Amino acid sequence: MSSLSLEIGYALKKVRNIAAYLGLLLAVSCNNVEHQPRSNLKVVTTPAAQVNSTFRVKDGSDRAALLTELYNNKNCREFFNAFPNTFDEFDQLYGFDDDKGERILYSKSEEHISFLYGCAEVSDFEKLKKSIDIGINGRWEADASALVQSFAFNLIKDNPNETKAILDTLPNSKASSFWYFMFDGPHPTDQENIKKVDLLRNLLGKDSKQSKLLSEQYKKLLVDWSEH
Repeated sequence: MSSLSLEIGYALKKVRNIAAYLGLLLAVSCNNVEHQPRSNLKVVTTPAAQVNSTFRVKDGSDRAALLTELYNNKNCREFFNAFPNTFDEFDQLYGFDDDKGERILYSKSEEHISFLYGCAEVSDFEKLKKSIDIGINGRWEADASALVQSFAFNLIKDNPNETKAILDTLPNSKASSFWYFMFDGPHPTDQENIKKVDLLRNLLGKDSKQSKLLSEQYKKLLVDWSEH
């Protein structure tokens, strides 16, 4: 074979090797793209909590639908996040209006509220905080808000220091409003309520600010109920 033929053969072999190498690189690159995690492909997703936060600013029916879906899916963490943080919001969903009747989730109040407080994924501190937020400017009703009162009392009893830590950061007017709610209705003067007041005062420390605010609001309740 001539030297020219050898050179041509060598050149063709080199071209084939380069083509094969480029083909391999292309195949590996495509394979990586196909199997690359979505986050690395710059696919932007919105966290569930953020979606819920956006969703729950809509009207009551949308929020009720969200809470119902999360409850049915037994997603207690997101259910807790989506649950109302003020008494007005809570009452609009779970309350009872004397003129309009049952609110949209009134019939589900017991199971929803029990699910909320039974969520193992949520700390007692978080549950206390939400209870206090709902209780501020709250009022007693025989159904939904009475359940919040009951669960909140047990949380306070088991976590008096955490309760003080939350309430001490609030203006006295808001902390007082919460204590008023806690002992409002159905019979502030009955012996069980008196026992609860004494128990919480002792646990909070009789000389603590919250113990004094509790006592003041209980006395105010007694006056208010006597005037009914």
